[in-house]
Amino acid sequence: MKKKLALCFFLTSFISCGLLSENTIPVVYNSESFTDFKFSKAPDYKNIYSWAVHPDTNINVFDWLSQKKENLPVDTFFIYPTLLTDKKDTRWNADIFNDDTRKYILNSSVKFQASAWYSTGNLYVPYYRQAHLRVFKEPFWNNGGKEAYEMAYNDIKEAFETYLNEFNNGRPIIIAGHSQGAGHAKRLLQDYFDNKPLKKKLIAAYLIGTKITDQDFKTIPIMINKYETGGFVTWNTYRLMSERKTNKISTTINREWITDALCSNPITWDLNTSTQYDDHKGFLYINNKLFPRSVRIESMDNKILVKLPKMDFFKKVLLSSVKDYHKADVNLFWEDIRINSIDRSKAYLNEL
Repeated sequence: MKKKLALCFFLTSFISCGLLSENTIPVVYNSESFTDFKFSKAPDYKNIYSWAVHPDTNINVFDWLSQKKENLPVDTFFIYPTLLTDKKDTRWNADIFNDDTRKYILNSSVKFQASAWYSTGNLYVPYYRQAHLRVFKEPFWNNGGKEAYEMAYNDIKEAFETYLNEFNNGRPIIIAGHSQGAGHAKRLLQDYFDNKPLKKKLIAAYLIGTKITDQDFKTIPIMINKYETGGFVTWNTYRLMSERKTNKISTTINREWITDALCSNPITWDLNTSTQYDDHKGFLYINNKLFPRSVRIESMDNKILVKLPKMDFFKKVLLSSVKDYHKADVNLFWEDIRINSIDRSKAYLNEL
């Protein structure tokens, strides 16, 4: 009975933080006219209250990481993924001044994703009026979705310009983002780094859970070894299943959409298209515990295919219901990312 209660507790915890919640059938979204929607107040990024994470903010979601802190003289600018997903939520863009929204961001993406870069140096995570998940689907994209997405990017752009002018002080930069956040990160690279003077300050970009092709950048290459700097890495993760099961589920990132996508190996960081369990540094679980040697890349082309992580029985039962691994793009390789961001930063600093 105790084991069953524990399993229920962990399942509830995962779903409540958004890491396991998924839909396997098409979702019907409620909405309202974009022209009638009243947007929330714009962030003021000179005010620390508009930042989820900033060197001057005092939050406790990173307390467990204090002993892993390297404090290198580098900055990471992280953009969180789409967290505005409720099908009954008719808003087009998030309200960053809503207390529940702020807590959800901190206890989901910041705690389990942005934390992978916390150890490296200074971490900056702006709150932004992100677009609702439905904007990426028809008929919403052409009926307000583009404008909602543009508003989200304009917030990110304003946050980044404020960061450069007020906080950066000439330090080298890591750009990182997941899903919608990675889409905005790609545009930051295009607008501020690609073929521009700021490129010399780019340590690396982690563009995770979106589509990046060889046409997106002129001077920013995909990196093919773990110490390379000045480029980007990118991947989309899928669970390896039978063809029958694969065809039955609906994934956040449609496989057909990423046919021409580039893909990096987030374990070995090279051109290997598969890995061994011993190569894996660690999957970050809900209880802040790392599980090394638990994930193996089975194959890689325009995406990564992995099997169910190797864990104890109850955690395996918990994870077995998850078919869409998009939300786990970072968690599955959390320690690999943490170590790699430090390695690349040290390599960059040693070249100065």
